[in-house]
Formats: sequence, C-alpha cells, structure tokens
Amino acid sequence: MNKWDKIFESDPQYKPLNEIFLSKLLEKIKTEVGQEPKTMVDLGCGTARTIFQFAERGFNVTGIDFSKIALKKLQQKIDESNFQNIILIDNDLDNITIRLNADIFLCNFVYSFINNKKVFLRKISEFMIDTSVFILITPVTYKYINYIESDKPSIAVDYEETLDILKSIFSSVEDYHHDYISIREDYVTFLVKKIVKI
Repeated sequence: MNKWDKIFESDPQYKPLNEIFLSKLLEKIKTEVGQEPKTMVDLGCGTARTIFQFAERGFNVTGIDFSKIALKKLQQKIDESNFQNIILIDNDLDNITIRLNADIFLCNFVYSFINNKKVFLRKISEFMIDTSVFILITPVTYKYINYIESDKPSIAVDYEETLDILKSIFSSVEDYHHDYISIREDYVTFLVKKIVKI
C-alpha cells in the first residue's frame, strides 16, 4: 500500500472546480486554439468530482492516479452514473509509463507532490500537440511572505520557481487566474500551450 492509498482510505473530500471558472476557462481555450476541445486527461484525479464536470460537458475523460483505492472508489461512482465517456488508469505521475493523448491535460492540486517536476513537465510536453492545452492549478508560496504551519506551505510550490520551470519547457505560459483564499493562500491557474523547446 503506497502513501496515497493510506490517504484515500480515509475518504478525503475535495472541492470540484468552480463551474463559472471552468466555463470561462473552456471558452477561452476554444477561442485561442480555434477548435472545441473534446478529450481531457486528469493527472492525479484521486476521487475528486472533476472528471464528472468534464464528462458532463461531453469530453472523453481519462483519469490517472497512483492510488488503487482512489481509483476503485472513483470507479464505483462511475459505475453508479450514466457516463460511458470516462476511463481510469493506474499510473505514477513520477514515472508515467503510458502514452497519453488529449486536447486538455489537467493537473489540479497535485503538482507540489510530484518529486521531479521538470521530468514530469517534459513528459507532458511530449504528449502535447499543436492544439493541446495544459492547465496547472496549484497552491503557491512567495519568498517575501512569512508562512506558518497552518498555512500548509508544504503542499505549495514557489511561484517564481514554478513560472521559470514552465517557461523553460513550454513556449506559451499564462498566469491565468489567482484564488486568494485566506490571508496568505494563493491558488494559481497556469494556462500552458504548445511546446517548442526541448
């Protein structure tokens, strides 16, 4: 049993994406890439409802996670639903061993737990085609702010370092949205498009 299985045994509850935010984001992507996205890969899907939010919009959805317990629980929810457009795959984001194809790659609140972020991002860049988009949503920290333990800085990544890594790999990186949750929390959505750098 890996650490993620232990976490998902306790049945953690995760918030879905805000529907207004998601609608605006998908409209922006459609406008910028010039076509309607139809496929999505949720990198580190866990048991979150995100895959259903995309499936409800007609996407063919692939959920990937390294927790067999999370995938089993999520599969039960899929079986109880009427969705035929969702598949789940057991794979480690630190060592992706399968070939992925999608119009949208989503990594939501998982990035900080990935050990080798450059290797992960380069792997995603290899999967992307001209019209693919990578959505990275992650808590961030800033060097000029003094964080305390209750801020949970351990589940966040440094904003500047993350932006620099993204720009070193991808040709188009947009700091699209910030959610300022409490007095020190900032959740950033990076919108990343076609890669041209190796």
